[in-house]
Parts: sequence; structure tokens; C-alpha cells
Amino acid sequence: MQPTQKLAQALRSLLALVEQEAKQNPSFAARLEEITAPLPAPSATSRRRHRTSAGPAETPPNIFAVREEKGEEEFRFWVRSLNLRMLKAIVKMNGFDPGKASQRWTDPDKFVQLIFDQTAARLRRGTAFLGSRNPKDDKGEQR
Repeated sequence: MQPTQKLAQALRSLLALVEQEAKQNPSFAARLEEITAPLPAPSATSRRRHRTSAGPAETPPNIFAVREEKGEEEFRFWVRSLNLRMLKAIVKMNGFDPGKASQRWTDPDKFVQLIFDQTAARLRRGTAFLGSRNPKDDKGEQR
């Protein structure tokens, strides 16, 4: 977990603890209200912006399982049917762009090609070491 994620998790836990204590202790809740009263209330636009930037509402699918299920050609059409947000989530979840060049992309076709290429490459990984499936080698002799 990255340090910023650890900090965010710690702050969420701290706020949950403060909220729990405020529910159980009326004097603590009153003192907390005094301290936080001068703070401005969040606007509706900032809350909306935060929700939409938080990421996709649904979890990205396991594209390797989908590729095996649908086959190569149908998989390409299926990936094209996904929206840009889901394509970005798939790239991020699977680590397809370690250089993070795709963060500036807005063309869905670039994401589709990246996902297709990286999925195929990962499925081919290690196949050079598998050898022949035929029990006879090239000379026709038994192994």
C-alpha cells in the first residue's frame, strides 16, 4: 500500500473513532461542534466532483477470463463496447501501463489496443518453455 493510501486509511479510521465517541459522549459532541462550527460546509459541487473522480462504481472485469471465454476476435469487440472510464480502470488494475503514458489519453481506441496487446502478451508469457505437445520429437522418435 502506498504511503498516501495508508495516511488516508488512518484518517478515515480516526474520523470513524471521533464520530463514534461523539455519539456516545454528549459533552464531547458539543465540544466538537464548537471546534468545527467556523469551518465552511462543503458545497454540492465539490461533493459531486469528489464522487465522480473516485473511480468507477463497478469493479473492472477479469479480462483474462473474458478473453478465454470469448476468443480473440469477440474479445476485441467486447473491449470496444466498454466506456472510457472502465478501460482506464482495466489498464490501472492490471498494470498494463507502468510508464503511465496512458493517463493523458482520451481516445478509447488507444486503450482498446493497449488492453488487447497486453492481454495477448501476458497469455503468451512462458509458452516458449512449454515445448511440443506431441510425444514424438522432430525426428519421429519417442521421447
